[in-house]
Parts: sequence; structure tokens; C-alpha cells
Amino acid sequence: MAVVGTHALKPFTLPVAPVPLGMQTRNNDNLMRQAFNAHDTDDTVHNQSGLLSARPATAGEGAVWYCTDTQDTYLYTGGNWVQVGWAHWYGAFSDDTDQTATTINVEKLVNISTTDVARGFTLGSSSKIIPSYDGLYNLQWSFQLANDAAGEADVWIWPKVNGTSVPNTSGRVTVDSKHGSIKGHLIAIWNVFLTLDAGDEVQLFWETTDLDCIIENIPAGTYHPAAPSVIVTINRV
Repeated sequence: MAVVGTHALKPFTLPVAPVPLGMQTRNNDNLMRQAFNAHDTDDTVHNQSGLLSARPATAGEGAVWYCTDTQDTYLYTGGNWVQVGWAHWYGAFSDDTDQTATTINVEKLVNISTTDVARGFTLGSSSKIIPSYDGLYNLQWSFQLANDAAGEADVWIWPKVNGTSVPNTSGRVTVDSKHGSIKGHLIAIWNVFLTLDAGDEVQLFWETTDLDCIIENIPAGTYHPAAPSVIVTINRV
């Protein structure tokens, strides 16, 4: 968002640098009004842009700093910098192959092969989802589980960051046994919040109690579209 206006002969622009279409302002109308008022009353107020690390410790009331690295916007008010604009980073990834375990009760990397859409994320080797910017992110996934065994199967799913399992994020689901020739099916969906630094590597892992329980890709039918075996989304919050 870019807000431009004038008062008498004194122009002002919030922020000084162009803001990407993905930037969000989060109910900070009052803070923006304070910035406008400060421009009306204080000739020392100015707007600047640069790296977040280069932002001055203090500034005139109503000053605005646009971060060229994170694409966030900050307003100086009440003796503090307050974030008023957030760049929106997101990614959606998937896989369309059947995924099987090789050993029961042993972790297995979840394969992610396709970038469906991404802004501020890349899909690296070994199914690593890599953010380009620091932030708090919402990681969500859905797995199409299918069990061809005569008994129920348990499946655990959890994320790792930089090769380390994230504490308190694992979940277990139980997939029904097959009924006649019909496999038991379950879609496993949940999410976690992760604080990530730029360049961190996010991966998903799973394990199962039965090798006949797989993450299954379901092709399109006469009416329904295909159901990828794995769908993963991540967005900044």
C-alpha cells in the first residue's frame, strides 16, 4: 500500500519506496493518521528506506521506515518503532506419487516434488521448503493415507527445521483396515506455527506401524479432481 498526499506545500509519501502487492496493513489506521498529523506539524519528520539493520534507533514522531530487505514498514510513534505493514510471503507445494515406508516405526522423509505457487519461498533438494525472510509462519499439510492391511495402522507426522524435529508438533492418526477389497482411508490435516530465519530448511517426516499403509496419490475420477498424496502450504502470520 502506498499513501500519498499533500498539506500546504509539504508533500509526504508513506512509505518512500514502492510496497509490493503482497504487503498487508493490519488495522493500523490510527497509527497512519498519527503519521499524517506528524507530517502536518513537524518539518523534521521524514520517510526513509533501507535495511532493517540500518534503521535508526530513534526518529521524529511519525517517521516511517520501509525495509528494503524484509519489505515491511515501520512507524515511529510514542518513542518506539511500530510495525504497520507486513509483506505477505506464502507457498503451496504438493506431490502426486504414492509414498511408502520401508521399515515400520522408523521415520521417513515426506517427498514434496512440485511448487504450485510461491512468493518468498523456494523448494530445495530433499523436499526442503526454504523461506527467504525471517518471520513467524503457519505451516499446514494434508496427507491422503490409505491402508491395505487387515488391521488398523497408526501414522505419525511432524516437521523438522534444519534437520531437527520441532518439539511438541507430532500427531498420530489411526487409519481403518481395509473392508473387503476397499482400502481404509484417512486424510490427515493439521498445522503448526514456526518462527523461521531466512534460509532455514523445513521438512516433513512420517512413520507407520504397517507397511501396507501408504500416502496415496488419487487420480482424477469422472467428476472429482485428482487428490495429491501430499499438499503443504506455508504463509507468514
